[in-house]
Amino acid sequence: MSANKFFFVFKDSLIESDDASMSIVSLRNPATRNATKYLFRRTSKKACSLYEVNCFNEQHRSWFINESVCSNGKIFLPTPIDPLFLVLPYLVEHCSERAVPLDQILIDDKFPCTSQLAEVLPADRLSLIADEKRAGSILALKYNETKALEWLVSKCHRLSKVIGTEEGPTARSLNYIKEEKENEKDEDEKSTLHTALGIVSDYLSLEFGRKLSVALGFPEDENISKKRKSVVDLESAVVKRIKKEENHDTTPIKLPAAEKKVSAKAKALAKAASGSKSISSFFKK
Repeated sequence: MSANKFFFVFKDSLIESDDASMSIVSLRNPATRNATKYLFRRTSKKACSLYEVNCFNEQHRSWFINESVCSNGKIFLPTPIDPLFLVLPYLVEHCSERAVPLDQILIDDKFPCTSQLAEVLPADRLSLIADEKRAGSILALKYNETKALEWLVSKCHRLSKVIGTEEGPTARSLNYIKEEKENEKDEDEKSTLHTALGIVSDYLSLEFGRKLSVALGFPEDENISKKRKSVVDLESAVVKRIKKEENHDTTPIKLPAAEKKVSAKAKALAKAASGSKSISSFFKK
């Protein structure tokens, strides 16, 4: 049985190239700031792309791989992610007041692979959320919140259109609304936009999620913080359950004492002595 194997589901285009290399690293999650796994894919043409590694896990699951059994039954699914989401917190932290070169922004002592994000960030993409300052060959960046919100608002609107056209539970519910309320198109668009806001907010801090909500014309969305809190509570509950299972803390069960077996000879002596008096009785007055 093998435990050091992992089961990944890749899109064909990711693995069909022979010159492509992949590496999995730990980076800060842009929303929770905790460690999260990401995949870098590089080709010989110096093209680099970033993927978020999603994990699906169930208890008591294993995989049969060729002639061996993989005890790690998790399923890993890499999906593309916009690297600007991961860079945004570093821009806010390091260059809100002054322009700083990118190689001095993407520094994290606990996550040394953060500097690799520069490989997947063309300069024209960074200009979507920051102002550029040039001095000779040196390019420095200064965080621009107005630009960042405009970029996020545009992303939400594009995602909203995709949600409205995709078939699935959300699309079916929206089609049902259209059949019942044909004159409420604006309400449908608002519903899909709110769904898009929830998806995008999963990659933002709570504070930035609230700002985006207001920028989209919604009141400060309390559901964002409630959703984030529910995820944290769920993760905490899972960790506690795993620890409990590992400790195997169980209360010992006390079994009733077994009855002592009495031999036939002892029974006969007891029966014979049942009608006789004790010696001390003869000395009583």
